Amino acid sequence: MSIRMLVLVVIPPLLGVGIGYLAGGRLAGFRAIRIRGLWLLWLAAGLQVAHYYVPLVRELVSDRAMLAVVFAPVLLWLGVNLRHWPAGLRIAGAAIVLGAALNAVAIGLNGRMPYSPAAAEAAGLRAGITTPKNVPAGDGTRLSYLGDIIPIAPLRKVVSLGDLLISGGSCAVVALAMRRHRRESATVQETRTAIPVGGDL
Repeated sequence: MSIRMLVLVVIPPLLGVGIGYLAGGRLAGFRAIRIRGLWLLWLAAGLQVAHYYVPLVRELVSDRAMLAVVFAPVLLWLGVNLRHWPAGLRIAGAAIVLGAALNAVAIGLNGRMPYSPAAAEAAGLRAGITTPKNVPAGDGTRLSYLGDIIPIAPLRKVVSLGDLLISGGSCAVVALAMRRHRRESATVQETRTAIPVGGDL
């Protein structure tokens, strides 16, 4: 797994778990939320991994085409689930959608995700290198401010505004979902307290 995938997919939910516990939530809160079509996320992840690590897939499918192929099931999953979620979770989900859309625009217009050479140097990376997924921003880069322009020196990584929205949204979804357990527990306790004891009905 690349550092980018680690930052976007693994760390934010784990951070959300920590925040959820600190806020009094529990993982059991996920049971109170209707989550459908998880296979769509697994499909998107599998396609992304194949495009990263299987040379034949990378040769047959362009970056722009794979972008559409990967984002389609993710957006479909969000579309199916967002309308059933509470307001806070819908906002967090919308942040993920917006972040993915911003990244998609940057990649779609430039063929690959552009990155700032200055930001790369600030993060301790070698600037000016073109990879299968990234290209240094230049005079001909379109909407370069949507590319990777934010250096994260401890991780030796440069991320985009879209990445931050995806990571923040993922963290918030987990933390807010865990708090549903706290709210359900409070509701049950209030219900028990409201019922008279000793036959005084």
